Amino acid sequence: MDPNEKIQLDDITFDDVISGDGVDTVAAEEIAPLQEEEKVDALEDIGIEDEDDDEIEEEIKDREVEEEEEEEDEYEENEEDSDEEGSFTVVSEILDKLGYDLEGDNYDDTAEGLANMTEDVASKMADDRIDEVLEAFPLVKKHLDYVLAGGQSQNFMEAYDPNLDYNEINIEEDDHRSQKAILGDYLELKGHDNDFIEEMLNDFEDTGKLYQKAEAAREALAKHQTGKRNKMIENQRVETENMKQKQEDFWSNVSNTIEDSESFAGINIPKRDKNKFFDYLSTPVTKEGYTQRDVDHSKADIDVKLAIDYLMYTGFDLSDIISNKAQTQNAKTLRERISKNEDKVRSTRKSARRSKNVDYDNLDLNI
Repeated sequence: MDPNEKIQLDDITFDDVISGDGVDTVAAEEIAPLQEEEKVDALEDIGIEDEDDDEIEEEIKDREVEEEEEEEDEYEENEEDSDEEGSFTVVSEILDKLGYDLEGDNYDDTAEGLANMTEDVASKMADDRIDEVLEAFPLVKKHLDYVLAGGQSQNFMEAYDPNLDYNEINIEEDDHRSQKAILGDYLELKGHDNDFIEEMLNDFEDTGKLYQKAEAAREALAKHQTGKRNKMIENQRVETENMKQKQEDFWSNVSNTIEDSESFAGINIPKRDKNKFFDYLSTPVTKEGYTQRDVDHSKADIDVKLAIDYLMYTGFDLSDIISNKAQTQNAKTLRERISKNEDKVRSTRKSARRSKNVDYDNLDLNI
């Protein structure tokens, strides 16, 4: 058989397969060397020698390794995606539905985690809602900012009273009373006294200039009022900051005085009590900001409060008070001693009187 003759599939019949003989083994044995020879011939045709063939085989192996590594990487990525899908919890689903991304907060997929998430989301919703309301009502926002800066709500309401808004006042030409009132406010704001204001109003009325001057005064007052309102919040912040600084300076001075002093108005304070004493005076113990000193003073008996007030009245001159107390104590002691001596004298006198009445002749001396 010609080794270069290729096996044709048509030469293999169905009967050959059924009979068990299958493909001619001789022919099968001749296929392998034939393919090898064809491979060598093909390599030679394109100028590749056996050494080059080995390099190709190495490249093929390297490529197979790369493909395996790529498959492994792809498998790991799929695993990570699967883990991410597996970590999708009820809590994260709720946050996704609500459209909230609470950064830095991790909530367990438990009843406690769900409760914590609900509380935080509710707080965030409330803040967002408040922001929406404040944006819709600028005057409410200004009021809140003023109060948060330390201002009193009543002062803000008075400043923004619509009945006192010069921008909203409409002056009628025949309303001389309103014209005089507005013009009077302007002249008073300029610092003029009542007599001067009354004279000016009468002159404007006599010359027919009252309405014109009142309208000009209204515009000036409106401008001044607007500027004052715009500065209310900032002025209040500055005032609050100044008060805070004064408080800090005051307590700093108190602390230094306690630390550097050995006695206060003649009263010695042990060094070990100084820090506790300062805390007693300065540390708030109630939600209203009262210290323990404030609480104790409010609960003190009336005689204690009067004693403190009397010390203030006398200028805390304890030397006279202590001296008077010592003299009083000495006088009291002397009176007690005298009283005791008088009792002894009376007792002796009574005994003497009793002894004079004894009948010595009839005295029974028998035991």
